Amino acid sequence: MKLIHKFFLAFFVTNIALVGVMFGFLYMSFSTGFNDFVEQQEKNHVASIKYQLTEFYRELGSWQSIAENMQLWRAIVEPQKKMSVSGPVDSLKTGQRISLYNKDKQVIVGRAKLDENPHIEPILLNDSVIGWIGLVPSRFIQASPAKAFLTAQFNNYFVITLWVVVLAFVMAIVLSRHLIKPIKQIVGGTDALTKGNFSSRIIPASQDELGTLSNNFNELAQTLEQNQQMRQQWVSDTSHELRTPLTVLRSHLLAIQDGVFEADEKRIALLVNQVENLNLIVDDLAQLAHNDMANLSYDFAPVNLTSLLEALVDSYAARFAEQGLTLICESLNNGEEWMVKGDKNRLKQLFSNLLENSCRYTHSGGQVIITGKKINGTICLILQDSAPGVLPQDQEKLFERFYRVEKSRSREHGGSGLGLALCKQIVDAHGGTITLDNSPQGGLEVKVTFSLLG
Repeated sequence: MKLIHKFFLAFFVTNIALVGVMFGFLYMSFSTGFNDFVEQQEKNHVASIKYQLTEFYRELGSWQSIAENMQLWRAIVEPQKKMSVSGPVDSLKTGQRISLYNKDKQVIVGRAKLDENPHIEPILLNDSVIGWIGLVPSRFIQASPAKAFLTAQFNNYFVITLWVVVLAFVMAIVLSRHLIKPIKQIVGGTDALTKGNFSSRIIPASQDELGTLSNNFNELAQTLEQNQQMRQQWVSDTSHELRTPLTVLRSHLLAIQDGVFEADEKRIALLVNQVENLNLIVDDLAQLAHNDMANLSYDFAPVNLTSLLEALVDSYAARFAEQGLTLICESLNNGEEWMVKGDKNRLKQLFSNLLENSCRYTHSGGQVIITGKKINGTICLILQDSAPGVLPQDQEKLFERFYRVEKSRSREHGGSGLGLALCKQIVDAHGGTITLDNSPQGGLEVKVTFSLLG
């Protein structure tokens, strides 16, 4: 069953139940109240007639005149001008249902036997019974005006109820369609997403939970659209990066095959260099793939950053010297230990990439300075190198995969454009931060912050 049908049945059945209960209580209340009103009016009328009959008997001393004159009886029980008392009762023809009996319960006017009257009252004069009056209440009469009135009112209520049911039917349809409209939009949007249309968006129609769901859908669609664009860019950049060394390898191998070049030591060294470039790109891609698998590739344990950095600096000393660079380490030899919780191999990879970038891109004769300082339970490691610098608009993009400020120079130095992307993911996995800024030395400043173990 579709959701719109469920909404319709819920609204319609609920309205029908409420209308039915309301109709039942309303009719019962009206019927009971009306019968009580009629009964009270009839009792008042009987009391008035008893008073008149008592005065009549007081003057004449018998019921003979009433027995012989029906007009007199009608004048007593059916007054035509006393509207305050008889008006409502006359419409019910109460006088036609009243009987008079003498003190011996013999009929004077009306029903033959006193017991045939459901309501019986004595007529007293000086505390002595001078007669009896009997009444058949309106509710006991099959064709009484009171029952006819109640039947008419019941028919009116029934017609009103039918119109209310029709209105409930229409309102159930309108409300169901109104509620299902944003849901249909969400369903249509999700269908578009499953078909690859990630540009699909929904205009929230309300501020309730469905509106929140619509906003969440839009955020999801935007994320998927961005991921698709990044994936397409990733595939394009990856194929471009792999194509360059492959093209060089293919062209040189074909040239050797055709006899244009000789497979001498210099040519083989060039080919080996291109293979190393390919291997570097593949390694970086593999590391990024593993790093994208969240904490599955991390083995967290207490790590001494001081000793880790000292070992890395020692291993890169010769490399920096070959490039004509000066490597200065401050605050590393004061004997203080900087303990963090992390993966030792990943942290070594992080700082190796940072040192490798500085070694590759810093101009010969420059310098690289590494400092560290504690700030409110954290350790802030700062790496500053000399020229060349990086423009501010390019600094944040350096964390994007394959992004390089100047692609040809980067390829010349063997870079794949993945190093800083790896660094960013490693720092994020450790709950730290990494930022880029202009270095006072004229190059790039990299600032890495981790929480220290208590």
